Amino acid sequence: MGMAASQARLLTITARLADNELRSQTINNAKMRLATQSSQASENYINALNNATYKFASYDEAGNAISQDLTYNALTAYSSYNTQYGLINSAGQILVSESEAAMFTQANGNLNAYLLAHGLEYTTTYFDELGAIENGSYPDPFDVLDVEELKTAYEQYGSYENSLEVENFQNNYAVFMHAQNNLIKGSEASLESYLTHSTNPKLISSDENGFSLDFTGYSGLSNILNRFQSAFLTNNNTYNLNNLKNNGVISESLETELTSDKVNALKYVSNAPYTEDKELKYKGGIEVSEEAEFVTNPTSDDKKEYILDDGIKVLVDADGNITGIDMTELTSGLTEGETIVQTGPLDDDGNVVTSGVAFEDFVNGLSYKHTVPHDDGIGESVAEYFFAISKNAGGEYSLTSKRYIFSDAELIAELNSKTNDIISSVLTQANYENFADMLLHMSDTELQYYGIAIDKMIPNVGKTLGEILALYTTAKDTFLNTIFDDTEALASLGGLTSKAFVEQALKSGAVAFQDENGEDVLVTPENLTDIDFVLKYLNEKKLKQSESFNTVIKEFLVEEIMLVYGEPKYAWVDVNDTANTGNADAKAQWYTNLFNRMNQGFKALENGLASSKEWMEYALESGIVTLEQVDKNFKWNGLDYKTCIKITEETDEAAVTKAEAEYNRAMNDIEAKDNIYTLELKNIDTEHSALQTEYDVIKGVIDKNISRTFKFNQSA
Repeated sequence: MGMAASQARLLTITARLADNELRSQTINNAKMRLATQSSQASENYINALNNATYKFASYDEAGNAISQDLTYNALTAYSSYNTQYGLINSAGQILVSESEAAMFTQANGNLNAYLLAHGLEYTTTYFDELGAIENGSYPDPFDVLDVEELKTAYEQYGSYENSLEVENFQNNYAVFMHAQNNLIKGSEASLESYLTHSTNPKLISSDENGFSLDFTGYSGLSNILNRFQSAFLTNNNTYNLNNLKNNGVISESLETELTSDKVNALKYVSNAPYTEDKELKYKGGIEVSEEAEFVTNPTSDDKKEYILDDGIKVLVDADGNITGIDMTELTSGLTEGETIVQTGPLDDDGNVVTSGVAFEDFVNGLSYKHTVPHDDGIGESVAEYFFAISKNAGGEYSLTSKRYIFSDAELIAELNSKTNDIISSVLTQANYENFADMLLHMSDTELQYYGIAIDKMIPNVGKTLGEILALYTTAKDTFLNTIFDDTEALASLGGLTSKAFVEQALKSGAVAFQDENGEDVLVTPENLTDIDFVLKYLNEKKLKQSESFNTVIKEFLVEEIMLVYGEPKYAWVDVNDTANTGNADAKAQWYTNLFNRMNQGFKALENGLASSKEWMEYALESGIVTLEQVDKNFKWNGLDYKTCIKITEETDEAAVTKAEAEYNRAMNDIEAKDNIYTLELKNIDTEHSALQTEYDVIKGVIDKNISRTFKFNQSA
């Protein structure tokens, strides 16, 4: 009975041990599944961390970085704030969008047309702001230039500058000036010979000191003066100025000026100035009356300093009385024996007044005597100077200086000075064309009389006077034909040479118009190069300009407008950006760069691929495309996309965060389950140890019982 119970218990324990082993194996299998789940959670997390995509960084107008998926569209989109990139295929062609390829093809190689397709136009608002230009003193069509005409003129300005018409105008003027200079060189010696030639006695000679009169055999002031005046004014005399005027060699105004201011400026007076007691001081003298000037310098306390001719200073107090006289400037630098002595006004005692006399009374009584000794035995030259001052109704002073010459030597010196002035004025201001023509119409006897040979070669010119005049006439006509298309104009400009004498030579055609001051403006070679003058002249005289001269006029008008209003500022305008928020210049350069690169070859990229980031990553990583960028010199250069600072790899932070949360949740769940499984295994192991112990005890008891039983049976 006891043995049977032990065996039953042993069987129960054996069953429980087997169950524990099965439970342990099941839990271990569960723990192994937890390890697999942990590995999957880790893999998901790692995949999220490793799941980086290509990004492209660009910048906005505020300088803020903008990150976007790297696609063809993102990489190549225009922005004035970013570097320009391009994708190049294996054939070296730049990839462009389908629309870009269409615009380039439509432009047919014309950059401006291509840029216009992008809304870009190189233009200016200058002409609209300037408006039409009007000038009523110019002839039609140059009196009014509208906006479009101005713009066209500016656009063609470069062709005007380099035009044959402008070159011919300038060259013809230069040839004319050269011919005129030769004419002056060839005629000047003849004119001098004409002016200085005389029969016996020879009155005019010349040396290194200039021209001088020879009065040998003449004495007495009146006789010498008359001989001087007859030399220049007698109608039949070589030197008469009227003959030169009538031949158009000098102008009427110059003839009048020389006659009145030089030849007739002197007159003989039988009774020279009187002394205070009305006694004759001199028996006779030459009177020279000249307008004089003086300067007023206010000083302190209402005092004034009046500076008369010759530097005489008169000091006047607030009451208008003189306080002194300073003749230092007049008397300084005198030669030995030369004296200047003040001879008036005098006080009651016969002394020279130096103070206390009214200013006007003092000046009207002021005189001084100038004495110059001579070494040639003539004696001394004496001249006496007087002043006269008066005040008009407006309180303004006018001053006259009278000078009296009392010696032959002084008069001859004066006449020599005037002779030099007359001859120099004629030589300087003569119309040499008319003079040469005058000589060509003289007889051989007349030419011989004047000592002139028109067939003789002119030194430094190498031509005769006749040849020089012929070349001059041709050059002048050629120059005028460059400007005018009018026979009347050319006829009226027949004597064109000298600014001072065209009034005489051109007569009716000389005065072009009156300037803003009411002064007559004359036609001269110099002002015929002034296009403003020519336009006014054409309008005033109703003349027609030559066709070629229109180009010269247009060049002038453009230059004048730029001079007054400045040069037009051309710039790129984006017609699609009416608010002008972008940078049209940068945009124009961007598409110019692209145009130049497309000229080297291009291929259209399908729109789907252009917007695909996956294709972009694949194309770059597989090497089927390469990257190029534009440098600061607008040149395209190759670039490894891995070194491009604008291209970066970025992870998806949201996906990483989600994966991390799922990983943490899974790991926490796995850890909790693992802890339970570990505890269950521990409990099973404890129970298994107890059962194994009990099993061993019972099995030992059973084994002993069996052994005793076998022994008992053997003994029986």
